[in-house]
Amino acid sequence: MQWLLIGIAAFVGVGFFIRWMTEAEPKEIRKIVLFLIILVLILLAGWLLLTGKIAAMGAALAAAVPFLVRVMKLGFLWPILRRIFASSRKHAQPGSFGNNTAGAGSSSEIRTEFLHMVLDLETGQMRGGVVSGPYAGADLDSLGLDDLQSLYVDCCSATDQSRAVLEAYLDRRPDCAGWQGWRQKDHGENGAHDGGNDRDNNEQSRNGERSSSASGMTADEARKILGVGQEATREEINRAYKKQIKAVHPDHGGSDYLASKINAARSLLLRLCKD
Repeated sequence: MQWLLIGIAAFVGVGFFIRWMTEAEPKEIRKIVLFLIILVLILLAGWLLLTGKIAAMGAALAAAVPFLVRVMKLGFLWPILRRIFASSRKHAQPGSFGNNTAGAGSSSEIRTEFLHMVLDLETGQMRGGVVSGPYAGADLDSLGLDDLQSLYVDCCSATDQSRAVLEAYLDRRPDCAGWQGWRQKDHGENGAHDGGNDRDNNEQSRNGERSSSASGMTADEARKILGVGQEATREEINRAYKKQIKAVHPDHGGSDYLASKINAARSLLLRLCKD
């Protein structure tokens, strides 16, 4: 019975430790590992002194040196291992809108008239919710194709870039592979005589996304987009920018609108940066 309780406690402890490892930063891992090593060495030294095995203490300390070297090497490999842990947890427990646990700089947040979206830079996935209209309060992942099509129609009438953000989300959702047909259907309902004007308007809208994204952006919005704090340095801003632009660049299947937002956020924060 005693060993059973010890086994259950050890199993629970290992579970919490693994969960913590998936969320902790590499520097935190190194601190904890170093603390545990020092604690074990102190306990071992105390036990050796109490039992009179002083000679064995020197041998134990000498044997711990290569172990410390291996631990330090593992610390440098931890960023790679952390990606594996985070990826497996993402597939096992997909996060819902409003439960963003990503650290600073690992996600990009954008809010429009109809949507509030978060881009996970570790996985490239987008998630978000509806903030206005008939579907206000709904998680996009919970909406079916019919609901998404209705929401798309609403976003097309928005005065901001709600449609562009929703299109970026639809591009990343596997069951929405044919969503481009919604745009064609909407154009068809406007009449064949408006087809040329619609194409011109779409092209102008796409070209205007870059310029419009830079206007009206506040410093707080720019920080949310890049995922940096108020005291972020130029180096931190540029590092967050490089990480995010890779995930949303149009050449990699991203969105022109999101890329322009990130560019505008970087420009604004660099202008406001004091260092």
